[in-house]
Parts: sequence; C-alpha cells; structure tokens
Amino acid sequence: MKAILLLLPLATAVSCAVPTAVGNDFAPQQMRFGAHAAVATSTGSSDEGGYALGDSFTLEGGYFYSDNIEIGGTAEFWTYDQADVQMYTGFARYYLQTEGNVRPYLLIGVGLYDVTNTEREGSGDVYRLGAGISQFLSDTTSFDISVEEHFSSYVDETRTSEIDSDTMNIYLGFNVML
Repeated sequence: MKAILLLLPLATAVSCAVPTAVGNDFAPQQMRFGAHAAVATSTGSSDEGGYALGDSFTLEGGYFYSDNIEIGGTAEFWTYDQADVQMYTGFARYYLQTEGNVRPYLLIGVGLYDVTNTEREGSGDVYRLGAGISQFLSDTTSFDISVEEHFSSYVDETRTSEIDSDTMNIYLGFNVML
C-alpha cells in the first residue's frame, strides 16, 4: 500500500524534471473529455491484501464551474473475479493548481453500481475519493495518474444479502480540453 501511495509524488517529481507544454489555464465554462483505465486494483479484502491488474475502461467528461472546480460524470466498465461491473458516477474535482504543466487534484464522487457475476446479480451505490496529477503534453491534452478509493454496497436480486466492497484503484488516463 505504501509503495502505491509513493507513486504520485514520484510521478510528480519526474514530470517536474521533464520539460513539457505548460497547458492552457483552466477557465469557467471550459470542458474536458477523457478516457482512463485501471492499471491496478486491490482485491477488496483486507485479508488478501494484494493488487491485481485492473480490466477496466472509463469514459468521463467534465465542465469547469470555476477555474479550479470541475463537475462531471463517468461511465466505468469492469471485468474481474468472474464479474461484470458498471459504474455511473458524478464527481467534483478540485485542482490545487490551475496553471503550469503539472496540476494536482482531489476528487469526490457518488453514483450507481451494477454487478453481474456467475453467482448473483445486484445493484447499489458507490462513493469515490481520490487524488491525482495531470501532466500536460500540449496546450490542450494531458496525461493523468490517480489513486482512488471506491466504497460500494449492493444487494443481490434475491435480497438475501448485502455485499460491501472497499477497493483501491490506480488509474492512467488521457484527456482533451475544449
């Protein structure tokens, strides 16, 4: 876990040393579209304590409410542990820095969670907390790396049990500013 959390400061240090485009300053009414993939996800169990390669794909879009607050939504699709998961969430992203080539941010989100696996199907809610950095490659494109914690709970269709999950995910993404 500690090694995973050291990834963000390390990536920030490397990106500060590598010359890249500064990127356009964020402005109200600006839009951002992106695609992300999880490169690692926790097993969801504190007993197992391991990480696995994530098999996910996320599309997201956002609208800048102010120069450092982005409001948006995501559609995320997962396949792991013989289960298919779809998450649809709304989020707020707060950028700690609104100009320059490296822009750290904090994220909070809430949404719906739908799971189908070989044993049961169900739906529920999901809550997201995260932190990351955007590294601008040009004035309008950026590469992101982030760490997110997902807290989710769903009830299977037979209504026999409630299943809680707490997973840590590491995402890599690519964004375009409009």
